[in-house]
Amino acid sequence: AGKHPTVSLSGAVVQNMGVRTARVDRGTLWKYVRTLGRVEYDETRLAHVHPRAEGWIEGLSLRAGGEPAEKGQELAQLYAPEILSAQVDFLLALQPRQRGVAGVKVDKARNLLRLLDVPDAVIRELERTGQTHNTVPVLAPIDGIVTKLMAREGMYVGKSTEMFTVADLSRVWVLVDVFEHQIAWLRPGLSATIRVPAHPDRQWEGKVDYLYPDLDPKTRTLRVRLVFDNPNLTLKPNMFATVEIFGGPEKAVLKIPAEALIVTGERESVVKALGDGRFQPVDVVSGKQHAA
Repeated sequence: AGKHPTVSLSGAVVQNMGVRTARVDRGTLWKYVRTLGRVEYDETRLAHVHPRAEGWIEGLSLRAGGEPAEKGQELAQLYAPEILSAQVDFLLALQPRQRGVAGVKVDKARNLLRLLDVPDAVIRELERTGQTHNTVPVLAPIDGIVTKLMAREGMYVGKSTEMFTVADLSRVWVLVDVFEHQIAWLRPGLSATIRVPAHPDRQWEGKVDYLYPDLDPKTRTLRVRLVFDNPNLTLKPNMFATVEIFGGPEKAVLKIPAEALIVTGERESVVKALGDGRFQPVDVVSGKQHAA
């Protein structure tokens, strides 16, 4: 672009306008994004418990969602004709006259019970006593909180029935939306911190876990997933959080105050002070902006 004309102002006009100047210098610019996010379940630490055979709930150990459960803890008792039939087949395969086939039928019958989610402890007891069990326990697959309880006493359940959902909250996700102009330097592994209104005196340290592949076409933002350890379960899903993502320093960069940059939509400019009341607009190309 051509050179912009110089403007001369008297000292009185400069003083009345409150003109302030600042020196352009080189220094360190810290890259970080400050935004808002929401705490979510870590979907890799959710366990959905479905029956492997159709049947009925004949015993329910839990009465309400939100209760803690340990891995292997009994959640319910299930009566399923298919599982009872598989137990009978297993006992038949164990009979001495069947052992001439080198245990193949026994192994096949045992594997079928395992595929039907019959616990190994029940299979061992079945083999020891030779007595079938009318019901088998439904066990918690992981340590966590039972966040969904669909099973009810006497309820008929099928393979598509989600009887329980167990969530391990010892690690959580925080989902944030980052504006398009801020994403150039974002990458997995960067450090991040959050604060939540419920605990304003605390800060959690985590990291960027994943950048989603597409921008929201309306807001022009990118969804970014952060991960945080939560050993005391203080962070609750759906809490709002103030988030800062850090990208590290850029050294020896030219810096000016953000208020000195004039953005018109067609160009970016600054007003250069030439001395003796003379000023001249100069077109520039800005880079990163340090968040306030």
